[in-house]
Amino acid sequence: MEFIKEAGVSPQKSMDIKNIKKEWNATILDILKAFIEICNKYHLRYYCCAGTAIGAARHHGMIPWDDDIDVLMPRPDYDRLLEIAKHEDFGKYEVVTPYNNESYPLYFSKLVNRETTLIEEKERPCIIGLYVDIFPLDATDDDLETAKALYRKYSKTINRLNAVTTHNTFFEYISLLLHKETWGRFAIKTIAFFCRNKMRHRLIQQMDEMSHRYDFDKAKNVLVNTGSYHYKEIFPKEWLGKGKEFPFEDTTVLLPEQADTYLRHFFGDYMKFPPVEQRVEKHLRYYLNMEKRETWDEIKRKL
Repeated sequence: MEFIKEAGVSPQKSMDIKNIKKEWNATILDILKAFIEICNKYHLRYYCCAGTAIGAARHHGMIPWDDDIDVLMPRPDYDRLLEIAKHEDFGKYEVVTPYNNESYPLYFSKLVNRETTLIEEKERPCIIGLYVDIFPLDATDDDLETAKALYRKYSKTINRLNAVTTHNTFFEYISLLLHKETWGRFAIKTIAFFCRNKMRHRLIQQMDEMSHRYDFDKAKNVLVNTGSYHYKEIFPKEWLGKGKEFPFEDTTVLLPEQADTYLRHFFGDYMKFPPVEQRVEKHLRYYLNMEKRETWDEIKRKL
């Protein structure tokens, strides 16, 4: 397979990978194994989360309709990983971060297979490869209401980062003026047109400042500032512990030590299968090459 793309893809649509699902899953599983090897080598803590955690507990592997792997890292371990990645050669893998890739639009990081090519969004074009998502897990306030207020600040900053890094068409841009609630986004995009990188760096700096406000070792509560489960992303640090092993495909992974409590907090009865109509892949894929890393010039000739 040379490449896959979906011409004229909208932000809400993505290419179908069912014909290559076995190869896709095998590739991201290998990335997870490489990530675990790195963690073991440098004594870094991690915990599988989100659908990956459900998959480990319910399926002892990937959820059949899932299409990615997610892990959490306590902030001290996450920061150390990013420092290690600056000088360590991970072979065919690389750690992609908002600090080492100017076109990368996210605040969290990814361990990426550098021998593959993936562009997830046409509107936020960034060349990476197949990956495992690595989410920093930050300390927050012991008081739940204060922690919620901080989460809202995170969300506001991340929304601004999304606005700054998204490349809209002229008509999409002008349409923001049609509704009063999107005037702020219009203003941010207008400024970003002239100083996108400067705004991006400033927003990342703001996230860093908030993320390091509390001492992880002393905190009672933690939060995933880039998570999508709103206030559920705030939970007691004691749930993490040293981690609990679960079989996952042909390897073993760690979940929070109080895995059942953690999973029920986020998903309720996580052992119950969702309705059939919800068993779908959720991630975007605009361009994909499973065989090699391509340059922008190579990609543009095919699009």
